[in-house]
Amino acid sequence: MKGYEFVNVLERATIEDYLLLFEKAYGHNNKLTVAYLRWLYEENPHGRAIGFDAYLDGELAAHYVTIPRIYCVGDEKVRGVLSVNTATHPNHQRRGLFTRLAAATYERAANEGYQYVIGVANAQSIHGFLTKLEFKRLGQIGLAFWLRPPPVAPGHVHLDMGHSWLRWRLANPSADYFLTRAGQDEAIINTRRGRAIFSLGRANLSVLPDDIEATAWRRGFGLITLTPVYPKVGKSLFLPERLMPSPWHIILRRLGSELDDMTNFHIDGLSMDTF
Repeated sequence: MKGYEFVNVLERATIEDYLLLFEKAYGHNNKLTVAYLRWLYEENPHGRAIGFDAYLDGELAAHYVTIPRIYCVGDEKVRGVLSVNTATHPNHQRRGLFTRLAAATYERAANEGYQYVIGVANAQSIHGFLTKLEFKRLGQIGLAFWLRPPPVAPGHVHLDMGHSWLRWRLANPSADYFLTRAGQDEAIINTRRGRAIFSLGRANLSVLPDDIEATAWRRGFGLITLTPVYPKVGKSLFLPERLMPSPWHIILRRLGSELDDMTNFHIDGLSMDTF
């Protein structure tokens, strides 16, 4: 689009500029704060945000960003990016900016050695990712009732949740986490949202922050316990699709990697930016 200038994220815009753009594009969202975006974009131990902003006549017109992720593929660790935030100012919509920003982001990520893009798309965004950005749909995350998060199955690609990453993940300023014990050395990480408790994943107690409370496992307070699960395993009862807060489609695009298609993913709530 003639006249638009593409600039790396955080090169010209400030966190406050992004907050203003998000509010103009989507309305107010309590989750989006200066502290949250700084945590997400700048403090991730796997790497700083990668993305682009579009400007026209000095105005921030659109924004697209990914954050680095390290996944374990067998004995190998590979670097990829997770697609997280996009916004276009109402005055600049329907001009193809999202597609162009995303393509520029993936080119930069590939040049820096990142091997794939993974995302969790909703019903509104999945069509564009599949038809315009060459993603593949791997499947859909389910919400299981009463299921403790399953361990990683042998052979599944999974997020590298080391000590520094877990401490960063649980420092998310937009959420409040608590633990329930799952054996002597392991804990389940939970968060409350409305009238539900989401059980997000398992972790060794020794790598968790000391200030997160660990309690006995209980399903009290009149709350429902739900566990994000992909793939949908076992005989658990899953929340019907029509009742899901949003359909969470797992999508993947390779960035010129020599690896085989990484379709055998293990994804839990800790792997998502929703919680």
